[in-house]
Amino acid sequence: MSVQDRVAVITGAAGNLGTVVTKRFVSEQAYVVVVYRDDTELEALLAQLPTEGDVLPLKYDVTVEGQVQRMMEETHEQLGGPHILLNLVGGYAGGDTVTDTSDATWEKMMALNLKSVFLCCKHALKYMIPEDYGRIVNISSKVGADMPAKAAAYAVSKAGVVSLTKCLAQELKGSNVSVTAVMPSIIDTPVTRSVRPDADFSKWVKPEEIAEVLVYLTSEQGRALNGAVMPIFGGV
Repeated sequence: MSVQDRVAVITGAAGNLGTVVTKRFVSEQAYVVVVYRDDTELEALLAQLPTEGDVLPLKYDVTVEGQVQRMMEETHEQLGGPHILLNLVGGYAGGDTVTDTSDATWEKMMALNLKSVFLCCKHALKYMIPEDYGRIVNISSKVGADMPAKAAAYAVSKAGVVSLTKCLAQELKGSNVSVTAVMPSIIDTPVTRSVRPDADFSKWVKPEEIAEVLVYLTSEQGRALNGAVMPIFGGV
């Protein structure tokens, strides 16, 4: 199981989950394209990496198609590929009923959690399909399966990620390009702990556990799992 020498585009690479995943893929000797928006987060990430030689930071907004197209072009021009795409960008908004959910909140959840995945898949596949090689992993959520009250915008966007993954898998049948999704429950990050200080953290999914699954799904063995949606629930 190896992603060595593969060009891996990781959106949200400098975030809480992204930092752990990026560090893992660098340790596996992949060439990592760090897609980020926040300069401070990027600096913190780079300070944790053993070398910047195998990392290409690219500052783009993955909810804007023109920027995503240019991001993939720049990746291809500088490193080749992309061979791997990890769609980690996302956000959460909840607490309101549907009748109280603002249009702005709905649009933000759809853009961050679903449109970003659609755009990045669309433009990465323009390089993967002609080369007949690619591994895409999208991040959904247990919420997208549970469909709880007062989280409709987030839940629907994450359920949409599953639907998009399955549609793409059908289109990619018979090729050496696969697309899968993972469905974590609550991810154990400092931010999540800060907003749920009384929770039992031991039941939450560790970012390192998610990173382990992502390495497997993007390896040579991952091709056999085209269309799979993998629950990573931990003890939740």
